[in-house]
Amino acid sequence: MKFSYDHEADVMYLSVGRPQKAKTVEIGRDFVLRLDPKTERVIGLTIVDFSKHFAAIGKKVPPKGNFNAERLLKQLWAATA
Repeated sequence: MKFSYDHEADVMYLSVGRPQKAKTVEIGRDFVLRLDPKTERVIGLTIVDFSKHFAAIGKKVPPKGNFNAERLLKQLWAATA
């Protein structure tokens, strides 16, 4: 998985593979799920106001990178607990 974080806009973009055209579904305030328009499989997630939701890690995030999804989810879950 890849991510791109816009520090100025405070928006986190997560994608499975290369970013691509997607169908979007708002799944909560500031969270937009990106789905493959043909298969409806999850291909990404956009988080608006990222540092508001994940203040513990928001300032430490580099602008781009790759990550292990399971490890990231555990860190995000810990940050919200």
